[in-house]
Amino acid sequence: MFSLFRKKSVPIPLEQQLKTLADCGITLSPEATIEDLFMFHSREEHEAAPYKELIPTLGFEIERDTFAPICNRLWMCDYERIEDHGSYADVITRLHQMSEQSLAISGISDHVDIEAETAWVEFDLDGTRIHWDAKVDNDWLDPYIVVKFDSLLGAHRIPFRIYSNHTDFGQSAFFACLAPSEFERFQKLATFKLREIDKQT
Repeated sequence: MFSLFRKKSVPIPLEQQLKTLADCGITLSPEATIEDLFMFHSREEHEAAPYKELIPTLGFEIERDTFAPICNRLWMCDYERIEDHGSYADVITRLHQMSEQSLAISGISDHVDIEAETAWVEFDLDGTRIHWDAKVDNDWLDPYIVVKFDSLLGAHRIPFRIYSNHTDFGQSAFFACLAPSEFERFQKLATFKLREIDKQT
């Protein structure tokens, strides 16, 4: 009976949703188009339930060409992604992209040997070689690598933090790299909650 009185969402044109998200720092990457947003849901579905499906979709990669992120600042990260050499280098590259390359990172390399239970990633930053060991759990990403990257942003006073949701997307985590003021506006639009990543692990 109470469902009769449930407040229904007011449809919002997709372009208007994107414009509002742009005020939160969330925009399509240069490689993405509106059509890339329809991989899981139609325009009508996106507009009938504003932001509900759009925001998660923005975290995926384009399913064509270079498979670039649809939005650089959001990432729907499948935790089962560590398979071989290059896996953790890809993670650091993605985090660097999410933070608008605010850190002077170069020379990213890694080593992944699942059978030997050995994994690490390293890179150059401000003349220092940063080395992080990663916990090996079959092909699962060690989330503390993301936490450490977030700590680097804070230590270098970069105006971005990494926010995450580890519970609502199955074996995936949803990451957002935003300034605190952007996050406040973004969280009012999202239909799920995010928190600072260092409070999630």
